[in-house]
Amino acid sequence: MNEFKQWFEQKLHSLGVAKLNLVEQVGYINTSKGLRRLNEFLEQPHKTHNEFIKAICLKLNLDMAELYEKIAERKKHIAPYPEPFIQLTYPPLDTIRPLFHRGWLKALLREEVPEIIHRLPIDEKNKQLENLYNKKLTSLDGDLSCKITGFTYFGRKE
Repeated sequence: MNEFKQWFEQKLHSLGVAKLNLVEQVGYINTSKGLRRLNEFLEQPHKTHNEFIKAICLKLNLDMAELYEKIAERKKHIAPYPEPFIQLTYPPLDTIRPLFHRGWLKALLREEVPEIIHRLPIDEKNKQLENLYNKKLTSLDGDLSCKITGFTYFGRKE
């Protein structure tokens, strides 16, 4: 549950401001981009630029210190490290347009690594990661899998 998002939406409601109106007031001509930026802010406010936060504070007449306190609380609830995964390497990925196709393909070429593999000794872990890679490779279409050049392991830092 995102308490920061609830708090922010209650503030908007009490002021009688819709998200779309806020985005327009902040200065976004492209409202879909502004709404996406606002949603990113509500999910991970600590990654948002200060200019965006200042603009929101000015338009909603919020206390900046209170908002930063809420942002710090939200940051504590976000898991600092993602689950371990392998990402298959597909060299033509950067040339794919539009961007959402690239994101979809990147997600398709990603495989979560079970926790049990993460805890194995390094040699055994590498062997199991290779098996996971081969399993993922065989599950893909032949035209796609022939262009895969390898994989990268992204493990949890502890």
